[in-house]
Amino acid sequence: MGYEDREYMRPGEGMRPPSHFEGAPVAKFLIFANVAIFIFTNMLTERGEISFFEKWGAFSITEGFYHLQVWRVLTFQFLHANGGHILGNMIGMFFFAPHVERWMGSRPFAFYYFLCGIAGVVFYTLLYFTPGIMDQYGPYTQMVGASAGLFGILAAFYKIAPNAKVFLFFIIPMSMRVFAIGYFAIQIFSVLFGSENAGGSAGHLGGALFGLALIKYQPLRSWLIRISKIGEEKRNPKVQEATIVRERSRSPIAQTKEVDRILEKISAHGIQSLTDKERQTLDKARRK
Repeated sequence: MGYEDREYMRPGEGMRPPSHFEGAPVAKFLIFANVAIFIFTNMLTERGEISFFEKWGAFSITEGFYHLQVWRVLTFQFLHANGGHILGNMIGMFFFAPHVERWMGSRPFAFYYFLCGIAGVVFYTLLYFTPGIMDQYGPYTQMVGASAGLFGILAAFYKIAPNAKVFLFFIIPMSMRVFAIGYFAIQIFSVLFGSENAGGSAGHLGGALFGLALIKYQPLRSWLIRISKIGEEKRNPKVQEATIVRERSRSPIAQTKEVDRILEKISAHGIQSLTDKERQTLDKARRK
């Protein structure tokens, strides 16, 4: 259970809930960038034509791997096929991304999101070369959309708040656990039985599986934290006392065990049992 699901972490217990995008500048940027690129692309492209962005940004096995146009594993994540495509992805991004970013921290979240997107095209490519799967696709088939990264976000949210209540189609209430398992099962069914969007489902599964691996396995978590700190020293060349540097650069991912220990202490003995240091740690984690 994530700390935002606990009764004593809700409003009214002395901790101010963040506004929706507070502490989540990357999620806010991703939504803005995706929508802006979609609008800009449609404004500049005549109906039936292939846009400049799609021509040079969409991913395909031929262009991305055979022709070594590796930038496409990133640029395809900002392109969408139609209005329904981008609407669905941005709704998911709006509701789930800010919570995951606050939990991870902005820099680890940015790396996590794009890595899950890259994992989506890698998994799709692996399945394409697996006999009997993806036979309806060719190497020139293009992939676009933020879905692979979004499914990584859904996987992270499932891990940190499995009991959070979500509403399917804004109407049907269910736990995040049920929602995630059901949604992932649909994607597996789509890939195995060759639905019309089997390629997209392969990307979804790739993003989700890699996201779960990054969160679950300590070596991968450490690697994510390590690469997210690249360049920090150059931006802040001042030499500071070592313990302060460690405390400021520590990712909430690394703090999870400590935060969980504090939350369990509250469950057993009440919030009044916390020391000042424990209260500061919990408050810092809440504001990430």
